[in-house]
Amino acid sequence: MYTHNSETENEVAGCVERYGKTPTTFLNELHMFDYGGGGFHCVHMTEEDLRICKEKGIWVVTNPSSNLKLASGIAPIQKMLEMGIGLAIGTDGPASNNCLDMFREMFLVTALQKVNEKDASAVDALDVLKMATAGGAGAMGLSDCDVLAVGKKADLIMIDLKQPNMQPLNNIAKNIVYSGSKSNIKMTMIDGKILYENGEYHIGISPEEIYAKANESIERMKKE
Repeated sequence: MYTHNSETENEVAGCVERYGKTPTTFLNELHMFDYGGGGFHCVHMTEEDLRICKEKGIWVVTNPSSNLKLASGIAPIQKMLEMGIGLAIGTDGPASNNCLDMFREMFLVTALQKVNEKDASAVDALDVLKMATAGGAGAMGLSDCDVLAVGKKADLIMIDLKQPNMQPLNNIAKNIVYSGSKSNIKMTMIDGKILYENGEYHIGISPEEIYAKANESIERMKKE
């Protein structure tokens, strides 16, 4: 069971008003989480909500840029980490996150927790990198591409470390999370197939065609 969950205070308050329970507790009592699953956002969570996530193996997919743009709040990621709740990072959709940039999401995950916890050491860069990679695979149940290993699918990106924002190579995880950019990406590969390399896309359609289609769609929507 995967659902947007407890994204806004009003959403949670409305559920409590109707059912006397938070969304997480309500869904759990309906046995919706008996086989695990995931919750997107999970910003306004009670201690009981978090306990349910831990006990039921519910992955939390945090979307910090969307939560900021919509003024939804800051998810308690540090608390979730301490409890051992499975964590992944998402972007939500383009309506609430125009950029859809995982590098920006990674930075915001750790930066917002530092502010929220008033602790500059909150949510280490290595934890964030794990959320963005193995965590994403775990949240989607993709156990065949969670890490780079023999027998797993070859899903990976290659990053150019010879750019100013990646130097010096003192701590690569921190370089990626705190100063990494999509401009550092040299190549992306899905199941052994290269889809992007050195500015060239290999997806069966050119970027120009995609841009033209997007602009046609937006013009049609504006008229409607």
